[in-house]
Amino acid sequence: MPEYKEHLVYRMNTQVQIGNPKTRQFVDPEKLLRAIPLEPNMRVVDMGCGNGHFSVTVGTMIGSKGQVEALDILDEALSQTATLARLRGIQNVSTRVCNLELFSSCPLAEQDFDLVIMSGILHQLKNQSNAVREAYRLLKTGGRLLVVEWTPDSPLGPAMSERLDKQKVSQLLEAHSFRPERELPAGSFHYALLYRK
Repeated sequence: MPEYKEHLVYRMNTQVQIGNPKTRQFVDPEKLLRAIPLEPNMRVVDMGCGNGHFSVTVGTMIGSKGQVEALDILDEALSQTATLARLRGIQNVSTRVCNLELFSSCPLAEQDFDLVIMSGILHQLKNQSNAVREAYRLLKTGGRLLVVEWTPDSPLGPAMSERLDKQKVSQLLEAHSFRPERELPAGSFHYALLYRK
């Protein structure tokens, strides 16, 4: 367990970096989310919120009547997310401890959300199937799942042996009844897949 937590802390600190001025770009949450697109008043879950950049960006984009539930197993991640939201004056982001590998462990209502985000977390989970099942449980019919992962050829990120290629992620999602919509631009080091329940 300590090794797993160390790995999660590394993920939390490296999950999203924005604004590389050189030719290679890290994922930009706002640009990626605009491509979905988000709408005012949406209800969104950020599974494995890490440093909070996706949660807080979503909170800004969906307006004060929307709601973001930021989930993570690490108290440090939840604290960082809450602090970032507070510093940016965002009041529609809530944080909750949740073990994504235990199905139905997140204290949220079924079929209550428009979008679930899994950015940089799926490859870290030993029980990826349960996390995908949990996303399906939380989404309304017609709701969307956004998965962001490291490209196989990125010089940055986790060990090559830990990465998930697009085909493996697609097979995993489709095995749990998600339907593919499209791939979205996610910078030079990541890919992003959008699926629908």
